[in-house]
Amino acid sequence: MKIADDLPHRLDRTAERVRRATGVSLAFAGSVTPADDLVLGNFAGPTVGALRGAVLRHGEGLGGRAVASRRPIAVNDYFSCDQITHRYDLIIRAEGIRSIAAVPVVVDRRPIALMYAAFRTDEIVGDRIQDGLKDEARALEQELVTAHALRGSQEEKDADLGSLRERVREAYTELRTLGRRVSDPALERALHDIAQRLTEPGTDKRPLDDLTRRELDVLALASCGLPNKTIAERLGLTSQTVKSYMKSAMSKLHATTRLEAVVIARRAGLLP
Repeated sequence: MKIADDLPHRLDRTAERVRRATGVSLAFAGSVTPADDLVLGNFAGPTVGALRGAVLRHGEGLGGRAVASRRPIAVNDYFSCDQITHRYDLIIRAEGIRSIAAVPVVVDRRPIALMYAAFRTDEIVGDRIQDGLKDEARALEQELVTAHALRGSQEEKDADLGSLRERVREAYTELRTLGRRVSDPALERALHDIAQRLTEPGTDKRPLDDLTRRELDVLALASCGLPNKTIAERLGLTSQTVKSYMKSAMSKLHATTRLEAVVIARRAGLLP
């Protein structure tokens, strides 16, 4: 699952909530890299800066072990604890940390971040502190899952809308082409009117010279990516005549390319 791009901001907010809820000296967090290392970068509370930017190797120290095990860990005397490696004692000592708890943030069965709560005093990280830290980590997990679901839903809607818009454009082009093949003027007008109902009100209000029906026919087929030869076959014209209509349409729309002409026509509400 793709993690939200604003994860650092979410970790900042969660660290602030942890500190307010628990009253610890320092709450902080780090993001897990694709190599399963932990990079510390989010802090709530005063810090001397020794921890910021530190990279904790997988399985090393309290944080590395919590990431590796995907389980919460708490120690009330960091430097005497024999359950962790002491590779990072120097930076922990520089920050004056004594007791500390860590809870991994797990999404889709993979740790993606780690939340910490720490005291610089003799206070212990008891059940109240650990429960508060766990609650905030679980809340962040739900935030991330919800954000992913909403993003996926919006992407699906955008894809559906794009597909629908393409079908409307194809129907518009087919109606205009069909209208040129019928011999009944009334039926031709009816098909033309139906096709025009598929266009949207223009967003570009610049004055443009009116396009003839033939110019619109050519432009509509060009908007589907068809070359002049195919457009000519569809409309029963010569390639040279199609080129002439396209040149005239581009001039009226103040466009320098076919693509630009199509874009301008759509903005003006001339094409769907």
